[in-house]
Amino acid sequence: MAEKKILLVIPPLGFHDAQYEACRRLWEKRGYKVSVASLEKGIARGEAGAAVPIDVAIEDVKTYDYDAAVFLGGEGVRRLFDDESVRKLAKDVKYKVVAASDNAVVLLALAGALEDKKVAGPPESVSWLLKGGAQYTAEPIWIDDKLITIQDPGITERMANEVIAALEK
Repeated sequence: MAEKKILLVIPPLGFHDAQYEACRRLWEKRGYKVSVASLEKGIARGEAGAAVPIDVAIEDVKTYDYDAAVFLGGEGVRRLFDDESVRKLAKDVKYKVVAASDNAVVLLALAGALEDKKVAGPPESVSWLLKGGAQYTAEPIWIDDKLITIQDPGITERMANEVIAALEK
């Protein structure tokens, strides 16, 4: 089996540290190659202070290099909402395995990548998700074909395992 590659998209400041660490640990343990993308190369800082090297700037991502794209949440993800390169990436990967946690689901809605999809997400994001064409489920996790969304970071490991399951289908 060829090595599968996962693109992990995080904001430059204010992503969920524990979520990042749980996903990366699980995927690398299973033999997946994980690349981290953000607005620019350098170091991203998590809400709890984790320093994560950025492998690729979002505008330089070649989507054909990856089998899955995962957008992590945190307060800092709001900084990505209006960035055109992030919106383009979200649209370009919508036919791959895609996952988004908590407020990163809004990012996918703003990009137009949730049209006619059922999704989970934070209750305070419902109006944004509906404007983006999604159907809100109010469930903690929702899987719609190859799209995996979660309401809050408390179920990150389940999301990470669902990404693995989708890649191994």
